[in-house]
Amino acid sequence: MRPARLIVGLLQTLLVATAVVLPAQTAHAADTSFYVDPANGSDSNSGTSTASAFKTIAKARDAVRTVNSAMSGDVVVNLRGGTYNLTSPVDFTTADSGTNGHNVIYKAYGSETPVVSSAKTISGWTSAGNGQYKASVGALDFRQLYVNGTRATRARYPDTGSNFQLQSGDKTNQVLKIADSQISNWGNFSRVEMVLQLQWAENFLRLKSYTSSNGVASVSIQDHEAGILFKRPYPLLSNGSPLHFENAREFVTEPGEFYLDKAAQTLYYLPRPGETMSSATVQVPTLKTLFDIKGDSLGSPVHHLKFSGITFTQTNWTEASDNGLLNGQGGLYNISADTSNNQYVARPPAGVNVENADDLAFSGNTFTQMGSTALDLNHGVHDSTVTGNVVQDIAGNGIMVGKFSDPDVEFHTVYNPPTSPAGEDTREVVTGVSVTNNVINRTGQDYIGTAGVNAGFVHGTTIDHNDISDSPWAGISLGWGWQDEANALGANSVSYNRIGNAQNQLCDAAGIYHLSNDRGTVINNNYIHDIVRTPTACSSAVAGVYLDEGSGNMTVANNVLARTDNFINRNFNGPNVTLSNNTTTGTAVMKASGLQPAYQGLLAKTNLAYGKTATASSVYAAQWTAGKANDNDPASGWSPTGSDTSPWWQVDLGSPSALSQFSLTTRQDIDQPETRANFEIRGSNDPSFANYTVLGRQGASVLPYTTTLTGKIDARQQFRYVRVAKTDGGYFYIGDFSVQQAGVSLKDPATTSFNLSTYYTIKNVNSGLLADVYDAATTDNANVIQWQSNSGTNQQWNIVRVSGQLYKIVNRNSGKALEVRNSSHGKGAALAQSTYNGGNNQLWYFESSGSGYVIRNFESKQAMDVPNNSTTNGTALGQWTPVNQNNQLWTIQ
Repeated sequence: MRPARLIVGLLQTLLVATAVVLPAQTAHAADTSFYVDPANGSDSNSGTSTASAFKTIAKARDAVRTVNSAMSGDVVVNLRGGTYNLTSPVDFTTADSGTNGHNVIYKAYGSETPVVSSAKTISGWTSAGNGQYKASVGALDFRQLYVNGTRATRARYPDTGSNFQLQSGDKTNQVLKIADSQISNWGNFSRVEMVLQLQWAENFLRLKSYTSSNGVASVSIQDHEAGILFKRPYPLLSNGSPLHFENAREFVTEPGEFYLDKAAQTLYYLPRPGETMSSATVQVPTLKTLFDIKGDSLGSPVHHLKFSGITFTQTNWTEASDNGLLNGQGGLYNISADTSNNQYVARPPAGVNVENADDLAFSGNTFTQMGSTALDLNHGVHDSTVTGNVVQDIAGNGIMVGKFSDPDVEFHTVYNPPTSPAGEDTREVVTGVSVTNNVINRTGQDYIGTAGVNAGFVHGTTIDHNDISDSPWAGISLGWGWQDEANALGANSVSYNRIGNAQNQLCDAAGIYHLSNDRGTVINNNYIHDIVRTPTACSSAVAGVYLDEGSGNMTVANNVLARTDNFINRNFNGPNVTLSNNTTTGTAVMKASGLQPAYQGLLAKTNLAYGKTATASSVYAAQWTAGKANDNDPASGWSPTGSDTSPWWQVDLGSPSALSQFSLTTRQDIDQPETRANFEIRGSNDPSFANYTVLGRQGASVLPYTTTLTGKIDARQQFRYVRVAKTDGGYFYIGDFSVQQAGVSLKDPATTSFNLSTYYTIKNVNSGLLADVYDAATTDNANVIQWQSNSGTNQQWNIVRVSGQLYKIVNRNSGKALEVRNSSHGKGAALAQSTYNGGNNQLWYFESSGSGYVIRNFESKQAMDVPNNSTTNGTALGQWTPVNQNNQLWTIQ
């Protein structure tokens, strides 16, 4: 077997795990076999052996058309390892179908890895000053860039991790008002985009002009976007909504950021540590779609096609650059709207698109680095399966299924062919589709109002046993139309899914989100965990399950919803919604959720820690060695000796990597509560962890038995080593541990140093007033306010390092610790003092910013804030989204 020529970086991560046992492929009796070899093949060959292989998939497709009219066995197209660089999509039509009940199968040859890509390599880099490099790209236009296989960040201001906020939206004059210090006459101004986050959706708004008056900038956006944004009632154009700007060279300030000057046909990039532009592999996508699988008509569908073991990667979509983009919901973007909430939407393209198709199967494939949706079973698709695939690092939705709204149909319209829309063919309805045992991770990387799996009006569709994590909106979204009338929805199953760290940017959704009347559908036996409100989310629900408008005639039962900000949220439901036995813990449901055993190996493909060298402070016995905690088998695990009073486990990732998510599975065979509390996940580039950053933390509250703790990693640094350490000296056990790679711009780690014996004042830069315990109270839960300096000990604070970059802030007068009241994740939650208990809501980290610090809470990740820029004595302090304003900037004196 010869090695495949692979795309570097992330694909190497996805294509590891040669020791992982994946589901065996069904043996097929093949009438005919063809072979395709992108490196050594030729389209002038016969394609009938490895020695005479075709070069392109399109040529093999054409060869299949000569033999598939009267099949007596399967036709197999064997794709040799290597990269198939496409300059146009490969189209499959009805003529490419299997016949007589047999299949045409496009599959990886042996254990090789065929990679289908539209990537173009960018070379010829020269210095552009200030550490930046530039290269000519000709007429290429793109919104994603990958360096050594890792996603780069489109240049933005302010940098990743912070935002500005909308002061107000003036619908009459069609302007958006922000502080005038936050905008400038940047170069190529009309190609700069304001990215405005509204409740459940993102908006890319191309700038037109601005005027300033009394410190306020009134920003005009281009006409297409203005004609939608200022008319559309929903999502709400709310004051305080977070925003940032993208796509100016002035914004290239952090390693890992890029800017495309389309007019000058020049790409700029600021390398990350370790990247050498003379040897780096730099790629951009060029095509919207790689495979377009489309039957000739509903009456003549493409059918009996199978795709297996193929990696689909790097697609492009420039709608937001060309026309702006306003997400209506779920990635369906507005093409028009009016003040009565009539909205019309279009559907984003997909890397692999399917229409008018029966009996298709996608199994064991990898979809990664897609510029919009990864895989879309669009309309007229029946009796087809999506099984055992890995979907990771996707700009928008992971997998889309079914009809939503055609561009000429208002999106609140009941979809119930043939009566609504009138004359619609019932065969348009997607039926009998199964989406099972897939790993879906890091979707919505650019278009954040999207889901891991997004299904519209579907019938008899199964979305079961998937493992979904790191989604900025919903993990799974099912339904469309906002209607309680009968429609095409019905008899669907969303069951046994494992969903964690979803809805980690937006609001008004859930791990599982549902819309409209859905007769006979069940949502049951799902394990949904770690769905928590993040700093940019609005005040609407962040829930385990959300039954939105019209949801009715369905059952939600036996789900475990653990550590979710809201449990089951209901909004204007229809009749006959049965809720039964939904709990916050349940061992049987948790163990049965997610991938079935035959597919468990897929998780190793997304785990940077899988199989890497692991060490530990001690080992109890040979069956509990350190390597048992990152072997992708939660039934085994690491255990220290009983006498180890500082137990830790760590993994060497091999090289420094930015990380997006951690996941720790606790012991599965014995209920040991002491192992499920008081531990930290730490990152470092020092194997001794003399210095480290706390990436995640579980305090004294005990996690449920057999739980998995999954968390978003916000630290924008690279770490080679990751350690899990017990913080209370007690016994420990780790069943399994994973981390996923991030593609982010990097910032310098904070360098804070406070003297343990010094008492400091904490002064707000905007007001000049000090953080003060109201009325010098010494009781728990007393308010923390701002007040003019009076030399009182209630205005003096001891700042004590607890772990890594985390500090407790203790009042001198009371001896109590500063905290976010009730561990709230909500914007505006009050700050108070209480007896120190080690909770995450009592831990703070300091980010240097200009002339002071932004002080952020570790539980909520929000910033210590003086509400409404108040300069008044007695104003109670709270927390708010970090928004680059002086009311969130503090000096420590």
